[in-house]
This record gives sequence, C-alpha cells and structure tokens, in this order.
Amino acid sequence: MRRALQMNVKFLLALLVFSSLAWAADVPWKGKPYDQWDDKNIQKVFTDSPWARTATVTRTWVTAAQKDQPNGPLAAGQTRLPADPRSPDYSTVDELNFHVFWASSRVMRAASARKAVLHGGKQDLDANKYASAPQEECQIVVQSEDMSPFVRHDEQFFQANAFLVQKKSKQKIVPSHVQYERDEKRQVTAAVFFIPKKTAVGAPTLVSTKRASSSTASSRDRPCALISEDGG
Repeated sequence: MRRALQMNVKFLLALLVFSSLAWAADVPWKGKPYDQWDDKNIQKVFTDSPWARTATVTRTWVTAAQKDQPNGPLAAGQTRLPADPRSPDYSTVDELNFHVFWASSRVMRAASARKAVLHGGKQDLDANKYASAPQEECQIVVQSEDMSPFVRHDEQFFQANAFLVQKKSKQKIVPSHVQYERDEKRQVTAAVFFIPKKTAVGAPTLVSTKRASSSTASSRDRPCALISEDGG
C-alpha cells in the first residue's frame, strides 16, 4: 500500500507540468480586470484553466472516517484506521478525483481574492495587489473529497515522498515542506506543497520546455510555475 500511495502522489504532482493550450480569447485572465470578475469567471479559473487540473486516481487505501479521527495530525508512521475489511470504513477499489491547483499563480490568487470579496465579506481586499504580491516559493494545492492518505500520513511523509520531474531534464524537484490546511474540526481539507523557485546555487528549478511532436504541434508545454508568474 505504501508503494501504491507513493505512486499516486507522484502521479498527482506530475500533473503540474501543465500544457499551455490555445485557450479561447474570452477567458477572464486575458485582459479582464480582476475587480470585474464574476462568479462564472472565478469558476472558470478553478475548473478550466492552465492553473487547475483534475486527476482520477484508483483508490486502493483504507478510507478514513475523519469524524472518528483525533483532533490533530497523526505521528509519523502511526495509524488509527480500521484494519478489518468488514468495517464500513474499509475502502473498496474505486476511482476518486483529486483536484490540483497552482495556488501561487497570479491568476489563481486573483480568483481567490475576488471570491473573498464577493462571498467572504472582504470588500476592502485589493485583488490586484493580493495577486501581484511576490511569492517566495511556488505553492501547489491538492484537494479531494477523500483526504484519507493525508490523514494517515503526516506532512513529513509527503515531503519525503513527493517530487516534480522536469520532462526534458528528468530533474527531480522536492518540496521544501508540506503543510496541511484544516477546518474548524481539525480535519484535513487540503495539502499544500511548497516548491523552491531556485536551487541552492541560485539557478531556477523549473526551466521552460517545448514538445517537438507533430501530434501536439498546437500545444506548448511549460512548467506551471512559468505560466503562473506572468499570468498567461
């Protein structure tokens, strides 16, 4: 199971080498001011943009009933999940959607800020200023309706077992750290992977690449970080 979980994590993070496709001209991030975005525009960013992906993963792990979990993270290697296959909390093999967001991108931050203005009671929030604020590291958010793998394993586990791989160089880029977001009941709602922008010697960790293939001549592949920084 540990190996299967590691493979799933690697698969999820592999989605973060996004393809910059020929998006329609009327997408909100192309010219429309952030403070004019409506709910439809925000939904477009979160569900159908270069900064968001949905992956279908085969669920082979035991499903955690989070209501039964203690209020706090589990210690490394520790589990309190039911081991009896007859338990209603024991998973069957099925498919599960994981949503992956490049949260530190300017466009994604603008969408989050605009949503807070429209629905979070933060009318004084300057979406443009918030979106343009410098980010020391790239931030990748993973969410799903079943966060059992992140309940069972702590942040240090994923820091040690998750990484990005450059398509061309095959260079592995490990997160500097991983942080869980929790709701008021201390249940895990999201996992945030922090990816360094530069190596220890100051070189950029993510380098632009292009796919030279006749079957994909209409697309241009770039690491998501490069897309995120200029908003396009």
